[in-house]
Amino acid sequence: MLDFLEVEEFVGRHWHHWASGAASYPDHPEAAVRLESLRPMLGVFFRAGGGEAGVDVAAIAGRSSSHRLSLRQRLGLDEEVLDQARRDEESLLLPPRIALFSDASLNRDLYLWLVAYLAVARHVPVVEDPLQHDLLQLREVSRATRAALAHFPGLAQRHARLCRELLAIRPQRKRLPAMEAALEAALCTQLGDPIPNESWAEVMHDAILDDALPLDAFHAPRGYRPPLPVPLWGQAVTLGTNKEARTEQEDDEAPVAGNDSPEDDHGKRKADRREQDQADRDDSLMLNASEKMLSWAEMVNLNRHVEDEDEDKAKQAADQLDEIVLSPHRKKAASKLKLDLDLAPDEVSGGRLRGRHTYPEWNHRKQVYMPDHCVVLSDIQSEEGENWQPDESTRRRIRRVRREFEALRPRREIVRGQLDGSELDMDAVIRSRCDLAATGEASDRLYQASRTQARDLAVSILIDVSLSTEAWLEDRRVLDVAKEALLVLGHGLAGCGDDYAIHSFTSHRRHRVWVNTLKSFDEPMGDRVSRRIAALKPGHYTRMGPAIRHLSGELAKRPNRHRLLLLLTDGKPNDTDYYEGRYGIEDTRKAVLEARREEVRVFGVTIDREAGRYIPHLFGRGGYAIVQRPEHLALALPGIYRQIIAT
Repeated sequence: MLDFLEVEEFVGRHWHHWASGAASYPDHPEAAVRLESLRPMLGVFFRAGGGEAGVDVAAIAGRSSSHRLSLRQRLGLDEEVLDQARRDEESLLLPPRIALFSDASLNRDLYLWLVAYLAVARHVPVVEDPLQHDLLQLREVSRATRAALAHFPGLAQRHARLCRELLAIRPQRKRLPAMEAALEAALCTQLGDPIPNESWAEVMHDAILDDALPLDAFHAPRGYRPPLPVPLWGQAVTLGTNKEARTEQEDDEAPVAGNDSPEDDHGKRKADRREQDQADRDDSLMLNASEKMLSWAEMVNLNRHVEDEDEDKAKQAADQLDEIVLSPHRKKAASKLKLDLDLAPDEVSGGRLRGRHTYPEWNHRKQVYMPDHCVVLSDIQSEEGENWQPDESTRRRIRRVRREFEALRPRREIVRGQLDGSELDMDAVIRSRCDLAATGEASDRLYQASRTQARDLAVSILIDVSLSTEAWLEDRRVLDVAKEALLVLGHGLAGCGDDYAIHSFTSHRRHRVWVNTLKSFDEPMGDRVSRRIAALKPGHYTRMGPAIRHLSGELAKRPNRHRLLLLLTDGKPNDTDYYEGRYGIEDTRKAVLEARREEVRVFGVTIDREAGRYIPHLFGRGGYAIVQRPEHLALALPGIYRQIIAT
């Protein structure tokens, strides 16, 4: 009743609800299907359709569409925001949820179709005329649809049903301009509508189906708008690289932990990198002090005051922007956000480096090695650092796990048919007497001996101590969980008698990849090693490739018959330069393959709950283990090690 008395508030609220709620497509929350529930299956399905193994399946944030709005929409919207599926070199980006149809099975089938379609879709280059570009897009739609159905013939009935249902809910715009109406009619024929009789629509239909027909006769009239996007069709795009890559001298300061920043749940956001030279000027732009309405807008290259508010307000501002711009800035910000950005990676920059240990890096974009591209700095880990000590429960776990490792110690075996031994081999004696009676000749290998089985294994443990280990999971810091795991592994391997060494690694760009030794092969597991483990502290970033190459090269020199590199990490490879996303994953995978060619087995253990999206591609089948609960890492290690040495 009180709301009704506030006429302006009452009318304004209901007007906003009516005007802004006129979405082009319906939404059925009761039948919604979420990407998270299908992500593992969709990744396998994408690769079965011919998609590249290194492409990550991720959610995409809604993006503005420039199609023509209805009258009701124009009253409340400037542009409509839609979840438009796409694929680039790094990711397969799908809507975080699909609730387009009232039947949940149809929404699930739409996910499957989008994956099959995007696995075969090709990039359509941009042309100057927007109408010609839309016709080229529809040509690609026709080709990709046929290719997807040829590769997955079992999807034909599902695709036909999706087309029928989509035609039923697609808005019928009766007052479109002539050229847009003709294109809409030609578009609907791709969904199953009959071939249009209108002249322009028929000509467009023929041009879509016949790639040989020129498109020079089609020109977009003034005020032309593209058609409303079709949810069945995604888009293949090319990210390229950021040509204005940051110089290698930038960002040399150590990173500051920001683990309490809010997580982003909007999927991949549209982003770009731009130089903002005016922002670093010392003279401020003078603003008037009169009353004004404050709002957030896209980045403009102006010399103005830098806003640095709390994380909640910063996240709210990010939600209001259609595109987020990243630019270098001398001023330090206190607020930090974790955002998943759909961003072109930096161009790989820099020439050869000189140092004590230099290693190549694999550039998957060009399919070439960058020689002498990374420097590894190796040293003995200091015993001074954090004052961490295992508590009583940790000591109990160490003792328990050590007993489990001792059970893996090589047992004694009986070797028969020896020239000398502790006792006679009765089978050999009987066989010898029979041979002597039958042929006049007999073997003198009549003894058996007992000796220890020779596993002859050298293990190098590599622990990730990047900045992310400062985070807390389940009331425990990740780095403390890693320290406990190192103590457990150290004492456990000492108990089972295998040769082993322990190393840590972190990085800050390609110039500095630190690989420190906590225990060498010739050093006993004593107090000095324990102090080095306790002194570990969070470092910088996770450039895995050079660290793996460095230690696999050291392991390859060991005289042992079998060699194992055991990597413990809490996340995917990344660094503060271009070493991120698929580039970092492909370089790490290449380093793993190189190690295996040198007969060094590489096995990855991670506590990252999202690791299922990338770790199978890094280490291959049977080459990794995912520990879902970090606090169970120490207890899981004996079983993991038993699995490794048994295969």
